[in-house]
Amino acid sequence: MATPEAPLREILKSISFTQLPLRHIEPFFEPTKYTTPQLFIYGSPSSKSSLPTFDTECLRTLTILKFANYGFDIQYTNEPKGSPNGKLPYLLLPNGQAIASNNVLKHLEQSGHTLPESELNSEIVYCTMVERNLVPVVEYIVWVDSVGFEKIGNGRYLSDYPPFVQYMLGWFKSTSAAHDLRVRQPEYGAALDGQVLYDNAIRVLDSLLILLADREYLAGGPSQLDACVFACLNILIEAPVESPIRNALLRTDSKYEPLVAFALRVAEKYF
Repeated sequence: MATPEAPLREILKSISFTQLPLRHIEPFFEPTKYTTPQLFIYGSPSSKSSLPTFDTECLRTLTILKFANYGFDIQYTNEPKGSPNGKLPYLLLPNGQAIASNNVLKHLEQSGHTLPESELNSEIVYCTMVERNLVPVVEYIVWVDSVGFEKIGNGRYLSDYPPFVQYMLGWFKSTSAAHDLRVRQPEYGAALDGQVLYDNAIRVLDSLLILLADREYLAGGPSQLDACVFACLNILIEAPVESPIRNALLRTDSKYEPLVAFALRVAEKYF
Protein backbone atom coordinates (compact mmCIF):
# COMPACT_ATOMS: atom_id res chain seq x y z
CA MET A 1 0.00 0.00 0.00
CA ALA A 2 1.40 3.37 -1.00
CA THR A 3 2.13 5.84 1.71
CA PRO A 4 1.69 9.62 1.47
CA GLU A 5 5.47 9.92 1.23
CA ALA A 6 5.80 7.56 -1.74
CA PRO A 7 5.12 10.14 -4.51
CA LEU A 8 7.61 12.52 -2.90
CA ARG A 9 10.28 9.82 -2.87
CA GLU A 10 9.72 9.14 -6.56
CA ILE A 11 9.99 12.81 -7.37
CA LEU A 12 13.25 13.15 -5.41
CA LYS A 13 14.71 10.10 -7.14
CA SER A 14 14.01 11.65 -10.51
CA ILE A 15 15.88 14.82 -9.68
CA SER A 16 19.57 14.89 -10.53
CA PHE A 17 21.26 17.48 -8.38
CA THR A 18 24.09 17.71 -10.89
CA GLN A 19 21.63 19.39 -13.23
CA LEU A 20 20.86 22.16 -10.82
CA PRO A 21 22.57 25.48 -11.46
CA LEU A 22 25.20 24.83 -8.81
CA ARG A 23 27.84 27.50 -8.62
CA HIS A 24 31.48 26.68 -7.91
CA ILE A 25 33.31 29.40 -5.99
CA GLU A 26 37.08 29.35 -6.08
CA PRO A 27 38.75 29.58 -2.63
CA PHE A 28 40.13 32.96 -1.68
CA PHE A 29 43.27 31.42 -0.19
CA GLU A 30 45.13 28.26 -1.11
CA PRO A 31 47.83 26.57 0.96
CA THR A 32 51.36 27.31 -0.13
CA LYS A 33 52.83 24.54 -2.24
CA TYR A 34 56.36 23.62 -1.20
CA THR A 35 58.93 21.74 -3.23
CA THR A 36 61.21 20.99 -0.27
CA PRO A 37 60.43 19.87 3.32
CA GLN A 38 59.64 22.74 5.68
CA LEU A 39 60.47 22.74 9.39
CA PHE A 40 58.06 24.93 11.35
CA ILE A 41 59.63 26.30 14.53
CA TYR A 42 59.07 29.00 17.13
CA GLY A 43 60.86 32.20 16.30
CA SER A 44 61.01 35.26 14.11
CA PRO A 45 63.02 35.83 10.91
CA SER A 46 63.62 39.42 12.02
CA SER A 47 65.38 38.38 15.23
CA LYS A 48 68.88 39.79 15.73
CA SER A 49 70.01 36.69 17.64
CA SER A 50 72.37 34.21 16.02
CA LEU A 51 70.04 31.43 17.16
CA PRO A 52 67.00 30.67 14.97
CA THR A 53 64.91 29.87 18.06
CA PHE A 54 65.00 29.84 21.87
CA ASP A 55 62.87 26.70 22.09
CA THR A 56 64.86 23.61 23.06
CA GLU A 57 62.74 21.08 21.14
CA CYS A 58 62.73 23.22 18.00
CA LEU A 59 66.49 23.79 18.11
CA ARG A 60 67.15 20.13 18.94
CA THR A 61 65.07 18.89 16.00
CA LEU A 62 66.63 21.45 13.66
CA THR A 63 70.11 20.33 14.74
CA ILE A 64 69.28 16.64 14.22
CA LEU A 65 68.14 17.39 10.66
CA LYS A 66 71.39 19.25 9.99
CA PHE A 67 73.42 16.42 11.53
CA ALA A 68 71.70 14.02 9.10
CA ASN A 69 72.37 16.29 6.06
CA TYR A 70 68.64 16.47 5.43
CA GLY A 71 67.56 19.17 3.00
CA PHE A 72 64.87 21.49 4.37
CA ASP A 73 63.85 25.10 4.82
CA ILE A 74 62.84 26.88 8.04
CA GLN A 75 59.42 28.44 8.51
CA TYR A 76 58.91 30.62 11.57
CA THR A 77 55.58 30.51 13.37
CA ASN A 78 54.17 31.07 16.83
CA GLU A 79 51.02 29.05 16.16
CA PRO A 80 51.55 25.46 17.39
CA LYS A 81 47.93 24.46 16.72
CA GLY A 82 48.77 23.95 13.05
CA SER A 83 50.94 20.93 13.86
CA PRO A 84 49.74 17.29 14.00
CA ASN A 85 49.95 17.15 17.80
CA GLY A 86 49.41 20.82 18.63
CA LYS A 87 53.11 21.36 19.37
CA LEU A 88 56.09 22.82 17.59
CA PRO A 89 58.23 21.89 15.79
CA TYR A 90 56.84 19.82 12.95
CA LEU A 91 58.09 18.88 9.51
CA LEU A 92 55.85 19.46 6.48
CA LEU A 93 56.70 17.40 3.41
CA PRO A 94 55.98 18.51 -0.19
CA ASN A 95 53.22 15.87 -0.44
CA GLY A 96 51.37 17.56 2.44
CA GLN A 97 52.30 15.03 5.14
CA ALA A 98 53.03 16.64 8.49
CA ILE A 99 55.48 14.90 10.83
CA ALA A 100 55.60 15.68 14.55
CA SER A 101 59.00 16.09 16.19
CA ASN A 102 58.78 12.72 17.95
CA ASN A 103 58.56 11.01 14.53
CA VAL A 104 61.38 12.92 12.83
CA LEU A 105 64.01 10.25 13.55
CA LYS A 106 61.76 7.56 12.07
CA HIS A 107 61.23 9.70 8.98
CA LEU A 108 64.99 10.24 8.62
CA GLU A 109 65.57 6.50 8.77
CA GLN A 110 62.87 5.82 6.18
CA SER A 111 64.25 8.50 3.85
CA GLY A 112 67.84 7.25 4.12
CA HIS A 113 69.15 10.12 6.25
CA THR A 114 70.34 8.45 9.43
CA LEU A 115 72.60 9.84 12.10
CA PRO A 116 76.06 8.29 12.51
CA GLU A 117 76.06 5.32 14.84
CA SER A 118 76.71 6.45 18.40
CA GLU A 119 79.86 5.26 20.14
CA LEU A 120 78.19 5.79 23.52
CA ASN A 121 76.37 2.71 24.81
CA SER A 122 74.64 4.71 27.54
CA GLU A 123 73.50 7.56 25.26
CA ILE A 124 69.85 7.13 26.24
CA VAL A 125 70.81 7.51 29.90
CA TYR A 126 72.55 10.80 29.24
CA CYS A 127 69.68 11.99 27.03
CA THR A 128 67.21 11.30 29.84
CA MET A 129 69.44 13.09 32.33
CA VAL A 130 69.64 16.17 30.09
CA GLU A 131 65.90 16.19 29.39
CA ARG A 132 65.07 15.93 33.08
CA ASN A 133 67.55 18.45 34.43
CA LEU A 134 68.94 20.76 31.72
CA VAL A 135 65.88 21.29 29.49
CA PRO A 136 63.71 22.38 32.48
CA VAL A 137 66.20 25.17 33.28
CA VAL A 138 65.78 26.60 29.78
CA GLU A 139 61.99 26.37 30.00
CA TYR A 140 62.07 28.02 33.41
CA ILE A 141 64.23 30.91 32.15
CA VAL A 142 62.14 31.50 29.01
CA TRP A 143 58.60 31.09 30.37
CA VAL A 144 58.56 31.15 34.17
CA ASP A 145 61.30 33.55 35.31
CA SER A 146 59.82 37.07 35.19
CA VAL A 147 62.79 38.69 33.43
CA GLY A 148 63.19 35.89 30.90
CA PHE A 149 59.47 35.83 30.21
CA GLU A 150 59.38 39.53 29.40
CA LYS A 151 62.50 39.48 27.20
CA ILE A 152 62.10 36.12 25.45
CA GLY A 153 58.76 34.38 26.00
CA ASN A 154 56.50 37.41 25.85
CA GLY A 155 58.75 39.80 23.95
CA ARG A 156 59.99 37.39 21.29
CA TYR A 157 57.03 35.08 20.65
CA LEU A 158 53.92 37.08 21.55
CA SER A 159 54.76 40.66 20.62
CA ASP A 160 52.71 40.54 17.39
CA TYR A 161 49.44 40.00 19.27
CA PRO A 162 47.20 42.78 20.63
CA PRO A 163 48.07 43.64 24.27
CA PHE A 164 45.13 41.83 25.87
CA VAL A 165 45.61 38.71 23.73
CA GLN A 166 49.35 38.87 24.38
CA TYR A 167 48.73 39.01 28.13
CA MET A 168 46.29 36.08 28.08
CA LEU A 169 48.46 33.86 25.87
CA GLY A 170 51.53 34.71 27.93
CA TRP A 171 49.79 33.93 31.19
CA PHE A 172 48.50 30.63 29.81
CA LYS A 173 51.90 29.58 28.43
CA SER A 174 53.76 30.59 31.60
CA THR A 175 51.26 28.76 33.83
CA SER A 176 51.36 25.70 31.57
CA ALA A 177 55.17 25.61 31.58
CA ALA A 178 55.30 25.87 35.39
CA HIS A 179 52.68 23.11 35.69
CA ASP A 180 54.59 20.82 33.33
CA LEU A 181 57.78 21.34 35.32
CA ARG A 182 56.03 20.42 38.56
CA VAL A 183 54.40 17.32 37.04
CA ARG A 184 57.55 16.02 35.37
CA GLN A 185 59.87 16.85 38.27
CA PRO A 186 57.88 16.76 41.52
CA GLU A 187 61.12 17.03 43.47
CA TYR A 188 61.22 20.71 42.56
CA GLY A 189 58.28 21.30 44.87
CA ALA A 190 55.10 23.32 44.56
CA ALA A 191 57.03 26.58 44.85
CA LEU A 192 59.16 25.61 41.83
CA ASP A 193 62.37 26.94 43.34
CA GLY A 194 64.66 28.07 40.53
CA GLN A 195 67.75 27.44 42.65
CA VAL A 196 66.92 23.71 42.80
CA LEU A 197 66.73 23.63 39.01
CA TYR A 198 70.07 25.41 38.72
CA ASP A 199 71.77 23.05 41.19
CA ASN A 200 70.54 19.99 39.29
CA ALA A 201 71.67 21.50 36.00
CA ILE A 202 75.16 22.17 37.37
CA ARG A 203 75.51 18.51 38.34
CA VAL A 204 74.52 17.51 34.81
CA LEU A 205 77.09 19.89 33.35
CA ASP A 206 79.74 18.26 35.54
CA SER A 207 78.81 14.84 34.14
CA LEU A 208 78.81 16.11 30.55
CA LEU A 209 82.20 17.74 31.09
CA ILE A 210 83.69 14.39 32.10
CA LEU A 211 81.99 12.65 29.17
CA LEU A 212 83.23 15.18 26.60
CA ALA A 213 86.87 15.13 27.77
CA ASP A 214 88.93 16.01 24.69
CA ARG A 215 86.50 14.62 22.10
CA GLU A 216 84.79 16.66 19.39
CA TYR A 217 81.35 15.23 20.16
CA LEU A 218 79.82 13.83 23.33
CA ALA A 219 78.83 10.54 21.68
CA GLY A 220 81.85 10.32 19.39
CA GLY A 221 79.96 11.85 16.46
CA PRO A 222 76.80 13.88 15.74
CA SER A 223 74.04 12.28 17.80
CA GLN A 224 70.72 12.87 19.55
CA LEU A 225 72.61 13.63 22.77
CA ASP A 226 74.85 16.17 21.05
CA ALA A 227 71.82 17.86 19.48
CA CYS A 228 69.98 18.12 22.79
CA VAL A 229 73.00 19.40 24.75
CA PHE A 230 73.89 21.84 21.98
CA ALA A 231 70.34 23.25 22.02
CA CYS A 232 70.36 23.77 25.79
CA LEU A 233 73.86 25.24 25.98
CA ASN A 234 73.39 27.69 23.13
CA ILE A 235 70.08 28.96 24.44
CA LEU A 236 71.60 29.45 27.90
CA ILE A 237 74.57 31.27 26.36
CA GLU A 238 72.63 33.42 23.88
CA ALA A 239 69.59 34.22 26.03
CA PRO A 240 69.59 37.91 27.05
CA VAL A 241 68.98 36.93 30.68
CA GLU A 242 71.46 36.62 33.51
CA SER A 243 71.30 33.32 35.37
CA PRO A 244 73.59 31.25 37.61
CA ILE A 245 73.99 28.72 34.79
CA ARG A 246 74.96 31.35 32.24
CA ASN A 247 77.42 32.91 34.67
CA ALA A 248 78.95 29.51 35.43
CA LEU A 249 79.40 28.82 31.71
CA LEU A 250 80.82 32.18 30.66
CA ARG A 251 82.96 33.46 33.51
CA THR A 252 86.64 33.86 32.71
CA ASP A 253 87.92 30.95 34.80
CA SER A 254 84.99 28.63 34.04
CA LYS A 255 85.76 24.93 34.16
CA TYR A 256 82.97 24.46 31.62
CA GLU A 257 84.95 26.15 28.85
CA PRO A 258 85.21 22.82 26.91
CA LEU A 259 81.40 22.56 26.88
CA VAL A 260 81.06 26.16 25.69
CA ALA A 261 83.67 25.47 22.98
CA PHE A 262 81.71 22.36 21.95
CA ALA A 263 78.49 24.37 21.59
CA LEU A 264 80.18 27.15 19.63
CA ARG A 265 81.97 24.64 17.43
CA VAL A 266 78.72 22.89 16.47
CA ALA A 267 77.03 26.26 15.86
CA GLU A 268 79.82 27.39 13.56
CA LYS A 269 79.86 24.14 11.60
CA TYR A 270 76.12 23.63 11.10
CA PHE A 271 74.60 27.11 11.44
